[in-house]
Amino acid sequence: MIALGVKFLDQAGNQLTGYGKDLGEVHSIDISELHPAVKETEFTVMCDVTNPLTGQNGATYTFGKQKGGTPEILEQLEKDMKSYAEKLFELTGIDVDQIKGTGAAGGLGAALNVFLNASMKSGIETVLDLIQFDTLLEGVDLVVTGEGRMDWQSAFGKVPSGIGMRCKGKGIPAVAIVGGMGDGAEKIYEYGIESITTTIQGQCS
Repeated sequence: MIALGVKFLDQAGNQLTGYGKDLGEVHSIDISELHPAVKETEFTVMCDVTNPLTGQNGATYTFGKQKGGTPEILEQLEKDMKSYAEKLFELTGIDVDQIKGTGAAGGLGAALNVFLNASMKSGIETVLDLIQFDTLLEGVDLVVTGEGRMDWQSAFGKVPSGIGMRCKGKGIPAVAIVGGMGDGAEKIYEYGIESITTTIQGQCS
């Protein structure tokens, strides 16, 4: 957003660089120099998750740990992320936590929605429509899908949940072959996936 002219300022009015540690320092946001082409452009964001920006299912707690965040770092990051969300609300009146997908890509979804007025679309639903997936299901007895690691995140709009729900709607069983399973993988069973099979028996070097 900085490259498009958005300025994130600290309490002294200095422009912040845009690192994660700056989130809690955002005191005001200046969009007076936002690139004029933004108003003339229609943006569509295709994202594979429905996570909000903050909260237990938000960007910090969903994606932070796998990026190396310790419990202490995640606690501080979530606090700063909430502060950032409040500044966005003060500026635009938009509550990003009420919009699905704003937590995608570490919170990039929120910025795209707020500053570019982008519409949020499910990536998997868009792709399935483009390839006419429902038509491809005609006469099918079983659908096999997959993911690198199946865990609780998989149910939040990722490929297996999108495919599973389409199959569930037509009464066609769907199974997943995955590289590994993590905590909460069984949640995907609520989304039309009837079985999960891993390609390995356990962790290996």
